[in-house]
Amino acid sequence: MSRILIPLFFLLLFSCKKAEYHDGKNRYATVATINSKDSLLAYSYTKDSNYEIKLEDLRTYKTIYSKKISNNCFTEPRTQNGKLYFPESDHLFTGVDYKTGKISWKLPTPGRIREFQIVNNHIIIASIDLYGIMAIHAHTGKILYELPLHSDKNCQVDFAPRPIGFDETYFYVANFNCSLISAYEISSGKKIWSKTESASALSNFTVAGKYIFLGYNLHNNDNLSGEIMLLEAHTGKLLYRQFALFDIFTDPVPYGNKIYYHTYDYRLQELDVENKTERTLFTFGKSNDFGGNQIYRQDHFLFLQDLQYNILKIDLHTFKKEIFDKGNKGMLGVYKIKDKINLIY
Repeated sequence: MSRILIPLFFLLLFSCKKAEYHDGKNRYATVATINSKDSLLAYSYTKDSNYEIKLEDLRTYKTIYSKKISNNCFTEPRTQNGKLYFPESDHLFTGVDYKTGKISWKLPTPGRIREFQIVNNHIIIASIDLYGIMAIHAHTGKILYELPLHSDKNCQVDFAPRPIGFDETYFYVANFNCSLISAYEISSGKKIWSKTESASALSNFTVAGKYIFLGYNLHNNDNLSGEIMLLEAHTGKLLYRQFALFDIFTDPVPYGNKIYYHTYDYRLQELDVENKTERTLFTFGKSNDFGGNQIYRQDHFLFLQDLQYNILKIDLHTFKKEIFDKGNKGMLGVYKIKDKINLIY
């Protein structure tokens, strides 16, 4: 499948979802982020054609801030140091002091911000559809630098999601300008290294200390192939690679010196990053797989939702699996209050 056609598949999965999931706390959330330090849940809300960003105190379940937005396509809102950040529309990015409700800044953008991360407490790295990467000062809304998308004979400017990760020095972005993954200096936007395998490959990754775990896949006609890789984060040096039908839609999850990831042949895999060894923890069937959903970690437990809406809890010390909850709603996150584990739907 060509590079131009693959993003259409992404759009079907990541575009506006018409289904409305509702839990006992009257949320109609589509995407959400949890700030465990401050016990905050930031989420996009949709009900009866009303679209809002909401911020909830998870200790009291009270909404402490809400803001109507103009689009029914959502990017995960995020909180940092008393501020809430979110795209207000496909062409406006907003920072708000959620304690006072005062708007800190509004920044016009050349397109929809599909993904953003807050790095070093004060820099927002945002991926903008059909445009590129924009670095924004979180306190002022000032643009610090921009890294535009470009086309050449090997790749096209497209709508493909571009996952972003970071450490203290660099940020990393996948599927950007013909590269599976590239590293940039946070302070300046200077390119440090990039990894390229195929113009039609699409990837996802996680930063785990001094390592980057990367998985990618390729569609060639009706055939699917792919690999996982372990890279040295600051140099891009390849440390390990292995064939895998890596699921690019399910984020890999680090815990200790292990990485947990899902494959399209229904497996939950564990990679030991120090010993460069891996094993299959569980093999699921086609009818009870959890593809297309996320893996969430709380303490030494993994939580995932299968195609029957069962919430599975996996103990990473004993590797025992049990059904933790059951329902007909999509899980959006896991958090713990007063030693009790709670789920976000």
